[in-house]
Parts: sequence; C-alpha cells; structure tokens
Amino acid sequence: MLSHASVATPCTPMALWSSALVLYLHILSFMLTYAAVAAEYALLRGPTDAATVRSLGTADLVYGIAAVGVFVTGAVQVLYFGKGFAYYMQSPVLWTKVGLFTLVGVASVYPTLTFLRWQAELDGEDVPVQNLLGLSIPPRAAPRNGRLRSTVGLELGLLTLLPLLGSALHYGLG
Repeated sequence: MLSHASVATPCTPMALWSSALVLYLHILSFMLTYAAVAAEYALLRGPTDAATVRSLGTADLVYGIAAVGVFVTGAVQVLYFGKGFAYYMQSPVLWTKVGLFTLVGVASVYPTLTFLRWQAELDGEDVPVQNLLGLSIPPRAAPRNGRLRSTVGLELGLLTLLPLLGSALHYGLG
C-alpha cells in the first residue's frame, strides 16, 4: 500500500493504473460538477415552474455528489499518487485550486437553499423566508432575482479556472 509519506508513485504497472484510474475519476467528477452547474445556469433563464424546480433540484443533487467526488479523488491523488504529498503541500497552485474550489462550494449554498425552498413550496410545506444562515431565500413566486443566476454564473466562472490550475500543477508550475 502506498502511503502519503512517499515521494512519488512507484512506477509499477499496478501503481500507474491505480493513479490513472484516480485521475480519470477526478476528471470525470469535475466534468459532472461543471455540467450540473451549467444546467442550473441554463434552467434559471426560464420560468420557475414545477418541472424546472424539480430539474434544478436534480442538477443540484448531481452537483453535490460530483463535487464530493472531485474532493475525494483529489485528496487521494495528493496523498497517494502524483508528485508526492510533500510536493503538493508546498505548492501555491494547489492551495489556489483548493481555495477556488472551496469558494465555489460556499457560493453554492445560496442556490442550494433556494432550490430546496422552492421544492418544499411545491410539496406544500410552509418555509420561512430566512434560513439558519440568515440568508433571505426568495419564494418561487417572487419576481426574478438576478442574484441567484449571477451566483450560479460566478460558480461556473470559478470552476472554469480549475482545469488551468490542475494543468499548471501537473507541469510543476508554481
């Protein structure tokens, strides 16, 4: 078993295939994350009818699961494969990438809570306007709120930078 204390992944065929599989799952998870957020952005262009609200909920669920996949496979890559744990821990590019990914996660709280509120409204539940975080979540019947679509657009923009940082990290830049 490889440990995070290793300098780099041994070059045995099994280790190389394991590393390739983890990287593949990392990239696949990222693609699903991006696609889900892009779907949310596109869905927010139209009316928030029942079908759209359900689709937004599905896209947000896919986003959440895929984002966990990105995080887990990225951590496995840093701990057990690639250039070695010590290399990654001192890399400002890695920490920039982690920071942007975290910022996307924080930005996604408002859309997720909004979609959950809208779903609850569809299910006939009485939902307070403010949640535990103090965010004012608009009801589905409220006039269009550009802030929601702008927030999802910000998530997309930040996600777009992550592959560039991943490439820089791969090539040892920064």
